[in-house]
Amino acid sequence: MNVLSRLAWLVLWAGPVIAMLLAARQLMQFAQLSSYQAGGYIRALRRLPQKCAWPGLALSAVAVVLMVFGTLALSAPPFLSLAAALLLTGLLLVAGWIIGQMAYREKTAKVKLVMTARIKRLYLATALVAGLICWPMCRAGWSLGFAALLPVLTPVLLLMGLFLAYPVEKAIQLIYREDARRILEGYRKTGLDVIAITGSYGKTTVKNILAAMLSQRYPTLASPASFNTPLGLARCIREELGHQHRFFIAEMGARHPQDIRVLCRMIRPRAGILTAIGPQHLETMGSLQRVRETKYDLIRALPGDGYAVFNDDGKQVTECFRRTTHLSKCLEGSVDSGAWAEEVKFSAEGSDFVLCFPDGSRQAVSTALAGEHNVRNILMAAAMARQLGISPRKIALALEEVRPIASRLQMSIHPRGYKVINNGFNSNPDSSRKALEVLAAQPGRLVVVTPGFIELGRQEAPSNCRLGSDIAAVAHLALLIGEKRTRPIREGLLESGMPPENILVFAGLDEANRYIQETFGPGDVLLYENDLPDHYA
Repeated sequence: MNVLSRLAWLVLWAGPVIAMLLAARQLMQFAQLSSYQAGGYIRALRRLPQKCAWPGLALSAVAVVLMVFGTLALSAPPFLSLAAALLLTGLLLVAGWIIGQMAYREKTAKVKLVMTARIKRLYLATALVAGLICWPMCRAGWSLGFAALLPVLTPVLLLMGLFLAYPVEKAIQLIYREDARRILEGYRKTGLDVIAITGSYGKTTVKNILAAMLSQRYPTLASPASFNTPLGLARCIREELGHQHRFFIAEMGARHPQDIRVLCRMIRPRAGILTAIGPQHLETMGSLQRVRETKYDLIRALPGDGYAVFNDDGKQVTECFRRTTHLSKCLEGSVDSGAWAEEVKFSAEGSDFVLCFPDGSRQAVSTALAGEHNVRNILMAAAMARQLGISPRKIALALEEVRPIASRLQMSIHPRGYKVINNGFNSNPDSSRKALEVLAAQPGRLVVVTPGFIELGRQEAPSNCRLGSDIAAVAHLALLIGEKRTRPIREGLLESGMPPENILVFAGLDEANRYIQETFGPGDVLLYENDLPDHYA
């Protein structure tokens, strides 16, 4: 075999590998949504096996046909053989791109695939794995049919890519985290204070409220959006934190038991807020007790001269307050606590109340944040802000500016006239009950649209059944998304007395939304409770 024929042979072997990467966009999105964790990616494969498998199967079917022509082309004169190989490989790449676009529909993706440096490294690692598998077969002269079947293994090859990239990603993380820690240490010398906020829910809202309060007097930086992972916070510190900032507020998320400890070692907070402890991420945490201990790692990490604010929930967080003895602390919510509310009035536009502090200060406040749970969020932020020197008047001014966070009890009026309460950000049993309280306060026909809870492990089915009971106590209609997943919700609805004709089940959210726009109008209030990520059925 001369040089041109050999090159044609190599081109035909490489074609399926490159086309496989083009067709793997959906799988890459699932890996990204799983935080590049092998366990989360495997769970996505199990939940959506057909969606994960069909791109590779379709591409292999195309590749088999093209490789038949490729085998015939290799018997042609060398120049024609190479030209045919390039043409067939080009067609295969086009097929891979088309299949990738069909599998991953960017316009309908809830969380889009972002071509970060890390996802590019995962592409490279997956290509390297596929190349290492192909190279011995290519050198041994195996049939092109083996190369054509390679895309069938795309889900497995990507998993192997995750494992291959893990040491590199770990090293990069350590470098970024150490750089962020060094930057923080330098700014501490000029007066920077770091405040950390964690909890099963409410942390993003409390972070935004506290940032608004502190900004009334001091230059303050809060981690953006839900940047609550080591890399997210490190990026924020390295790119946005400056000498001018007096406070840095870090939101801390946790999907695994060690996550808060890792974050605390990096940012070393001096003050902390514990918002809530509930059954969230039990699929990776294992138990509510482990969730509690993980969140409490923030309080353990605070120094002796630190300060902690706890939400008086009468349950897990209150117990954490009682066990804390090594630093100054306060519990908010009750009279004579760190902060409490009196003369509370709720309306469709938000909340009005008198904000009270133990030093006797009283301040009338008005906010666009609706619901009792948001009053609690405000009290936590206010207790911390007061401790850090913000006056009640400036706290009130900040609350006039704060607006609801997107997809967290965000209210709007649809052009057809019905009110929408968007609580589509992934929820849990505790936060959903608070959302239903907000719905119950609205006049009109009340409707809940939900696919139910996720990532609750063994508690998922009973929690969804309880959700059905809670919905039945408030709503007139229930629109359930996904027949199989929502069966426990339907059982809870029926057991609690909701008529079967008032329970509608849809295959997907798009189908439900079409029905909503055709059916509802002025006088109807719809609560969108939870929205499944793309890597869930």
